[in-house]
Amino acid sequence: MTDYILDLIRLMIAGIPIYVLLRILLLRHRARRLSAKAGGKKVKLKYNKLREVLLGLFIVFMMALFVFVWQGEYHTPKVMLQIAKHRLETGEGMNLEPFHTIRNYYRVFGFRGDLFGINIIGNILMFVPWGFGLALLWKKNRNLLRLLWFSAALPIFIECTQLFIGRQVDVDDFILNFVGGMLGGILFRLLAHMFRGLRTAAL
Repeated sequence: MTDYILDLIRLMIAGIPIYVLLRILLLRHRARRLSAKAGGKKVKLKYNKLREVLLGLFIVFMMALFVFVWQGEYHTPKVMLQIAKHRLETGEGMNLEPFHTIRNYYRVFGFRGDLFGINIIGNILMFVPWGFGLALLWKKNRNLLRLLWFSAALPIFIECTQLFIGRQVDVDDFILNFVGGMLGGILFRLLAHMFRGLRTAAL
């Protein structure tokens, strides 16, 4: 499991300069637009430094997560559509029985072993930042229904895309990812009571 965490950290580090460059370009574009509206006068953008840092970490993590979960076999769009169709028809590489994979890993490994940690614990922990970041950075996402929706939507989207690239499609992955997203939202609520400054990072 340590290797997977290190891989995710490496991907995040690689994504930092990309994010910084894009963010600078976006802020400059916004400043030019405001300047044009002000009749050409120079406009100084106001922004929350804490939010900028936290937003950057969130986006870089999500970039790394997508690279991580979309590692697979890539072909032409036509071939990938054929692969997805074949898998849907045959069920190859798919598990649609809830808790089937989780039970099997528990029977073989118990609560110990790298494979249990990667496939069960890892699938939860990887999505904790998703739920945490949504609630941290956008006030409207502190609503329970929105948190439920986003915690479910991202794992569903990822599992559907993995259908095309030869990755295992597993309802248990969805369940674990969903739990991770919800735990992230709950964690934010707990920490926000302890550290009031966290609330100021949201729009």
